[in-house]
Amino acid sequence: MIQGWLRRCFWLGAMALLAAAPSPWAKTVVNPPTVDAQAAILINADTGTILYEKNAFRQMDPASLTKIMTAILVIKAGHLDREVPVSSRAAYVEGSKLHVHPGQRYSVLDLLRGLLLRSGNDAAIALAEADAGSVEGFVAKMNAQAQALGAFNTRFQNPNGLTGSGHYTDAYDLSLIARTAMTLPQFRAIVASREQEITERKSGAKRTIRTTNRLLYEVPGADGVKTGTTQAAGKCVIASASRDGTRLIAVVLKSQNRWQDANLLLAYGFSAWTTRTVYRLGQTVADASVIGGRDDWVPLVTMASARVSLPKGDEVTVVEQVPRRLKAPVRKKPVGYVYVIADDQQPIRIPVEPQQSVPLNRIPRFWRN
Repeated sequence: MIQGWLRRCFWLGAMALLAAAPSPWAKTVVNPPTVDAQAAILINADTGTILYEKNAFRQMDPASLTKIMTAILVIKAGHLDREVPVSSRAAYVEGSKLHVHPGQRYSVLDLLRGLLLRSGNDAAIALAEADAGSVEGFVAKMNAQAQALGAFNTRFQNPNGLTGSGHYTDAYDLSLIARTAMTLPQFRAIVASREQEITERKSGAKRTIRTTNRLLYEVPGADGVKTGTTQAAGKCVIASASRDGTRLIAVVLKSQNRWQDANLLLAYGFSAWTTRTVYRLGQTVADASVIGGRDDWVPLVTMASARVSLPKGDEVTVVEQVPRRLKAPVRKKPVGYVYVIADDQQPIRIPVEPQQSVPLNRIPRFWRN
């Protein structure tokens, strides 16, 4: 009986979704900025919603933005206080450097600071060797992690971003990688810093390194993320900023003015978009009557929250597929769904379950008080 009811609800709900869903030609967000970058994207870090994109799925050279993936793997491996010896391969790598020397020893955390603030290619090699035993082994882990994150248009050949014919990504994939990185407290603490002190463990020598990300000085609420520059990639940046509990991430690739592009995108996102909580975890959607149960009614509650990013002034459509009657015994498991639908976005589906189990009533009804 319940299964048949759910099947009927499914088809009724599907028709409602089709009627409510926006057409592929629905209006786009008004007044997006014009940016110089060859490829760019702006996302809400909380909801993952794309607020702006330009050639976001075009394969591009990521330059040192690669190092964000390197940092993710190293931070997830833990043991950030562990000492790492600097090899000759690390010390003599080309490109931007932290300026470490063979035989020196630094903590993993200090090398991460050098990786993310000074964009040290030498720090990237030292961390890769310490984590996986070899650069090649570490690169294999990078590519596996990219696939796990859904960054399917990404392929790494090294942990630092030096140009290679098989080393590529796109703006969308980089937004996924940066969004993941910004969930890690250690990562956030480093990339939000204008400067940090590092120590060479053998000598005890200390020095202060400063960020290459000038947006930390210029953009209100800026809290990361990373710059990248090579001849092939041009000037790139991934920028993050947080205001009023909302974090936006902008990816700018091959731009003549990456700082202006990133600033324009973030300003647009904060001024033209809003984030709304449509459902909270455990929110009551409806009350269902219980047939043959110890209780006559049970609240039906959401099993997750639903937050959606919208252009200011836009509304969402809510479709509820929930039963009004249940047959005892009732268990805490999904019995229906609610859908949150916004223009040009995939519908959010939230399962709904009884707030508590309701056992069969084994006492005749006329005996109950």
